[in-house]
Amino acid sequence: MMGNVAAVFLFEWKRALTLPRMMWWGVLAAFPVFIVGVIRFTTYQIPPREFWAGMLYALIPMLVSMLGMLLWATPAISAELERRSWVYLTVRPNGGTAVLLGKYLAAVTWVIPPALIGLSIAVPLADTSDGWRLWWTMARLVCLSCPAYGAVYLLLGTLLPRRALVLAVAYTLIFELIVALVPAVINKLTIQYRLRALLVEWCDLSFPGPGGRPSGVLALIGDDPAWQHVMTLLLLPPVLLLIAVAILRWSEFSTSAESDV
Repeated sequence: MMGNVAAVFLFEWKRALTLPRMMWWGVLAAFPVFIVGVIRFTTYQIPPREFWAGMLYALIPMLVSMLGMLLWATPAISAELERRSWVYLTVRPNGGTAVLLGKYLAAVTWVIPPALIGLSIAVPLADTSDGWRLWWTMARLVCLSCPAYGAVYLLLGTLLPRRALVLAVAYTLIFELIVALVPAVINKLTIQYRLRALLVEWCDLSFPGPGGRPSGVLALIGDDPAWQHVMTLLLLPPVLLLIAVAILRWSEFSTSAESDV
């Protein structure tokens, strides 16, 4: 089983080393650097530390991680169905599971490097007083967000492979961008809630109000200790992957041309 997963992982990485995919890899790394550079060299006053923390968080753990995993992890099953290769994969022992897990690992390890490269260039460009702390915080958030988002998108792609990208985009817009900003208990179901709380805790950000954490801010980040958020983000991927594998084993995907209609 592990050998099959490793074989799929290596195959996906070799297939990723093409000019179009490497260009996308470069775009993911360069985009946050470009935005930070534009802000840094076009403003008359140096933005405060809190601004850079929020900007780097929005550009890298949010945008790069989320977009990269959406594009890579979501079509893991649908791509094989479109190529009519799914039937040949599933006749092998644990073939479908190996494809699912191998593609997941390839997606995670493909997205993390450009995020860290962009971060390593953007932080010195921002020229903050505690650049190392910002870099270390964002690097940890990237390494936590990519596996979590990858597992979510892989599960969505397994549920509805024919409409995987539509479902993933809808989930991102509704839950990670809207529900995550709702000051209610439901926002605790989102990955963004956990990442925001860790950002505030690890960067030691303070806000106007009593104690630097007014009630409005606490509604968005909570008051749980950092280790709870970390454990949640670490446990989420294996749980979602187990669910995705179970769905994969119970489902029957058709590769016939009629199923596309």
